[in-house]
Amino acid sequence: MLDFTGPGSLHNTGYRFSKYQFSRTAPNCCSYSSVDLVLIRLGEIYLMRAEAKLRKGDNAGALADVNTLRTSRNARPDQTPDALNTINLDILFRESGFELYWEGFRRNYQIRFGKYEGSWTGKTDNDVNKRLFPIPQRAVDGASSEEGFLVQNPGY
Repeated sequence: MLDFTGPGSLHNTGYRFSKYQFSRTAPNCCSYSSVDLVLIRLGEIYLMRAEAKLRKGDNAGALADVNTLRTSRNARPDQTPDALNTINLDILFRESGFELYWEGFRRNYQIRFGKYEGSWTGKTDNDVNKRLFPIPQRAVDGASSEEGFLVQNPGY
């Protein structure tokens, strides 16, 4: 089991994962950054298209899109993954984890692929109502002039 607490992080034992570097020219790492911010990557577009094709029954098209991603990482040929022979939603979900590692999209993919209610690391709550976040009470109160205009998400 992973331990993400301060004592469990063991930062003194070595380098931690870093996908994007901090700006070396910004006064506080983030403001006026010289580092480009990735909003959407081509790999994610391929994954979205593969998912759409797969859900519409075009397995061959989905497989081609996923294999394009798998085989395009060829800077180290001995580490280039082999092309897949088959694809299904579970395999596509796994591939999205590889392609979008540490990009903050996993929760959305878990919900779409029906995997969010599972348990992992420190997560044990499998309440389907937690797929949605609560609407801030200020927003609900602000819309109270019109009955039923803004209703709190279930479970909150």
